[in-house]
Amino acid sequence: MGANSGEPDEETLRYAEQDAVRVADVLTGFSEVPAENLVLLRGPTEATARRALEQLGARIEQARTAEPGAQSMLFVYYSGHAGARGLHLGGTQLQFAQLIQLIQATHATVAILVVDACQSGRLTRVKGARKATPFEIKPDEHLNSAGLAIVTSSAAGEDAQESDQLKGGIFTHHLVTGLLGGADRSGDQRVTLTEVYQYAYHQTILTTSRTAFAQHPTYAFRVSGQQEIVLTRLAEARSMGRLGLADEGAWLIIDEAPSGAVVAELTVPQRAEVLVPPGDYVVRRRSDRAVFEGRVSVKRGAQVVVRGDDLSRVAYGRTVRKGLAGLERRSAWSLSAGGEMSSAILPDAALGHFGALGVQVDLEAIALQLRLRYGRSGAQNALVEATYDLMGADLGAYKVFDLPKLPLGLGLGVRLGGDRIQQRFASDGIAPDRVQWIGRVGPVLRAELALGARATLSVDGGADITLIDLRGEGEASAFTPQVVGFGGLSLGVYLP
Repeated sequence: MGANSGEPDEETLRYAEQDAVRVADVLTGFSEVPAENLVLLRGPTEATARRALEQLGARIEQARTAEPGAQSMLFVYYSGHAGARGLHLGGTQLQFAQLIQLIQATHATVAILVVDACQSGRLTRVKGARKATPFEIKPDEHLNSAGLAIVTSSAAGEDAQESDQLKGGIFTHHLVTGLLGGADRSGDQRVTLTEVYQYAYHQTILTTSRTAFAQHPTYAFRVSGQQEIVLTRLAEARSMGRLGLADEGAWLIIDEAPSGAVVAELTVPQRAEVLVPPGDYVVRRRSDRAVFEGRVSVKRGAQVVVRGDDLSRVAYGRTVRKGLAGLERRSAWSLSAGGEMSSAILPDAALGHFGALGVQVDLEAIALQLRLRYGRSGAQNALVEATYDLMGADLGAYKVFDLPKLPLGLGLGVRLGGDRIQQRFASDGIAPDRVQWIGRVGPVLRAELALGARATLSVDGGADITLIDLRGEGEASAFTPQVVGFGGLSLGVYLP
């Protein structure tokens, strides 16, 4: 069941119904659930959900009558809004107690309830919940087990979260990734209920720890028996490709299609394998100190193994700007050196060649740069020879957008600064030295080319609106505005 709409005062969800479709696809594709045994409800009301569970109970009873001793497993999944007492279904409410009663009334040998909703932890009563001995269900064997297992996406009083990047509920995303192989720690091509819960629990906490509040999945396994519940079998997945991740670290698998959807986000202790649809993917691995990235093509029915050595290190600035660096690095500092040319700053001097030194900090939202510049030029005529020395500083703020598939970033910004010009004159007469001050502000266009992880080549261009003090001897200040175009090139080196 998936319900985007809850109570009238609740914000409409974007992905709850799509989450239900994703779980349904996994159940029919990898859990040996025949299509006729699956009921998919999108946007149901309380009455619709109740009727569906009652009909399933009738089917289970009919099967038991036709084959005495037959055993069954019921898997119920819900994504949507919930409150302290129950599920919110399109303006109606199905109370948690009634939901449990409906599930138990089906008399399924084993029932599994998974709820991805706010405050769903009340179903499990985190304090005092105990996990019973696990068990296994095989299609050709009796279950030898009975009971109810409940898994929720959040603890009591917590909000469950959706992600635009993952295009789904965070818990459900990790649940599905786990069912498709991410949770198969034993490597036996089977994912059990215990494995997928432990996997989804840890991954959900890791993901939500980077948001405003953490989300803690909960469980209550009230089952008896001596076998594990196997939820998915991966060995026969001929329609999918297999993507192996051979090194430890935090991995991100992104569909290279126009949607750019995150297919899987998982932490790998040693190695892992995930089923993915055939296609082209960006594979990204994050360690404590660096981020690595590469591209891979996965074919139907084939396996591709990605190792850390196959990936290229992502530039520090891009790492921070794209939010890839994890919890330990929130900024990237760099030192730069370069040159700049501009149109004439003073009416009577071609002062427009500068050297510049700078320090820059890249943040996720913006980059800030403090820069010092120096330039010297001269002019002469039959009567006088002049030398101009300019020393200045400016502070710039830039928003850089990193282009996909290319080590190139394009950005725009604004810089604000000032200069001091010392003018010296050599002549046969009296020509005292002179100091002029310039204030300037203007827009900047920037292109950044990453030269590996630690170096960046930047090209800037723009126009400064300047205010120049052109007062003469004994005159009051007279600041005259003018526009000065400029272009510059610099090399930046990121600090470790």
